Amino acid sequence: MMRAIYSSKTQSFCLTSMLFIPFIWFGLNVLKPIVPAITTQSISLNQIVQIPKPAPVQTPKFETPKQVQKIEPIKTPKPTPVKPKPTPKQIPIESKLAKKIEQTTQATQTTPVAQTKPVEQIQTYNITSATPDPFLAAIKSAINDNHIYPRTAKRLRQQGNVLVEFIWTKDMELKGLKILKSSQHKALNEAALATITAAAKSFPKHDKTVQIQIPLVYKIN
Repeated sequence: MMRAIYSSKTQSFCLTSMLFIPFIWFGLNVLKPIVPAITTQSISLNQIVQIPKPAPVQTPKFETPKQVQKIEPIKTPKPTPVKPKPTPKQIPIESKLAKKIEQTTQATQTTPVAQTKPVEQIQTYNITSATPDPFLAAIKSAINDNHIYPRTAKRLRQQGNVLVEFIWTKDMELKGLKILKSSQHKALNEAALATITAAAKSFPKHDKTVQIQIPLVYKIN
């Protein structure tokens, strides 16, 4: 009896288990949770991507604003008012002529007439040889006494004649000394002028201003 019951239970258990085994297998294989597969891989240093460093941000330099020159406004000159010219009063011509005649007559009466001095005429004397005039003879002798012959001209055998002109005033002053006709040698020309200057200290006084021309001879005997 017991065996029969036991066998029926086992049989039912076996049947039920055989019915549920496919569901259990389906639930374990199909409905099981998906677990991600963790794979451990070795990462080399070369595979590491180097992140570039950010470039430093340059702050813009702000230039100090230059001083702006103040432009002064152009001053326009104020127009000067034109004053109207006064219209001259019409004076009759006869009155103008009368006034001019009166002015000229008054000027002639008040201003004295200038006394014109007579121009002094200078007499010219040419002393070439012996003269009977005592004044000219004294001048010639004074020139002969102070006659200068340069040593260099003598040594170089330089000869010639120099015609000299000068004015001797009544106040015993020598003026206008010049050479009218020079020689070929500069030393003789300068000696002639020096001779007249030295001889003028011995010239006599004359009552008139005279102009004298005299040749100076430079000759080696």
